[in-house]
Amino acid sequence: MKNTTFDFHGTKFTIKVLTSETNGAYTVIHFVHPPNVGPALHIHPRGSESFYIIKGDYKFVIGNKMIDTTAGDTVTVPKGTPHKFSVGSNEGEFIVISPPDLENYFYEVSQILTKGNVTWDVESTIAKKYGQVFLDSANHWRNH
Repeated sequence: MKNTTFDFHGTKFTIKVLTSETNGAYTVIHFVHPPNVGPALHIHPRGSESFYIIKGDYKFVIGNKMIDTTAGDTVTVPKGTPHKFSVGSNEGEFIVISPPDLENYFYEVSQILTKGNVTWDVESTIAKKYGQVFLDSANHWRNH
């Protein structure tokens, strides 16, 4: 799974550091996004999350704040804080240091997607198992 690039709802993911390599502390993932997509509002109860923007513009919602970012910016989301992001009108790219085991959520869902669609209930259950709890389903990886 490490350094393997896979498709997750049209976004290219490459897991750079596995949770097992950090004594269960975190994972590092590289994302390349198409325009105008992003996850539904969610929290991570297992840890904070930090994003380093390599390319493109992103709009983050973190708690009750909206933050516009561009290449070179870093954003950190505290543990348990509701958040989401959306990519601007051009392709985007970032590196994210995520809470432990989150790479397993993305990888497991990507494997289902290779065979067809994944239902919201199935994806939500997988996400929760690996430390991503969705607060709603609005615009989840659909054009914003």
